[in-house]
Amino acid sequence: MAEEDIKETTPGVMDMKVTTKKSTGFYIKAAKSFFTGIEDKDGNKKEPVNVLNISGLGDSINTVVASAAAIESDGLGTISKIETSYPDMKSGATTRGCPRILVVVNKK
Repeated sequence: MAEEDIKETTPGVMDMKVTTKKSTGFYIKAAKSFFTGIEDKDGNKKEPVNVLNISGLGDSINTVVASAAAIESDGLGTISKIETSYPDMKSGATTRGCPRILVVVNKK
């Protein structure tokens, strides 16, 4: 994932922005790894997070929901908040609304 897609805003809280560029399975695996902790290629251990904020726009909304549901069904975390909005997005000279979702998942 690109650096701008995943950010740790405060210790133990991670933001994951979902796009349509990668598959749903990729994001589900990534979301689960945030709650289990992983070891990267260099051998550095990444500790599990306490809160994962998963967000997406437009066609990626289904992937956001699937990722959050997979975490909850595996018993790794619980969905604590679902927020939807319709922010204005600029496309050239025109501005129009685009659906957005944010799901907050807390570690069990």
